[in-house]
Order: sequence, then C-alpha cells, then structure tokens
Amino acid sequence: MKPKRSLASVALELAAVLLVTALAFAWGKQTAQAERGYTAIGGEYLFLLFPFMYYPGKRTILDWITEIRELWRSGGNG
Repeated sequence: MKPKRSLASVALELAAVLLVTALAFAWGKQTAQAERGYTAIGGEYLFLLFPFMYYPGKRTILDWITEIRELWRSGGNG
C-alpha cells in the first residue's frame, strides 16, 4: 500500500510546478518578443499547458516504474 502524501508536500509540488510554468512562460514571452521585434501571441503560450501535461505524465512514469519493479521481482531477480 502506498504511503499517503502530506498536504504540505502536495502544496509544495503544486507551487513548484506553477512557479516553473510562470518562469518558463515569462522567459518564452520575452525571448519571442525579442526575436520578433513586436508583441504577438505565439507558441510561447503553450508553456501555460505545462501543469496539465505534468501530472498525467508523472502518473504514467510512476506506473511504468511500478510495473518494471513487479516484472523484475516476478522474474526471480529480487
């Protein structure tokens, strides 16, 4: 059975994801504006989708790791 995560660790992870998203967006917007020479809406706005891609991706990777560990143990390796 999985140990439950504390509310503080969940809140800290969410804050970190949102901070990385905000910093990446600000960097992307500034870089795109410098490259184009004018303000426009472009691909840098895709950085705002990062939190929506992070959590399903994290869950998928953790499931893969769990499955690999189970296969390793059932193969007589552990």
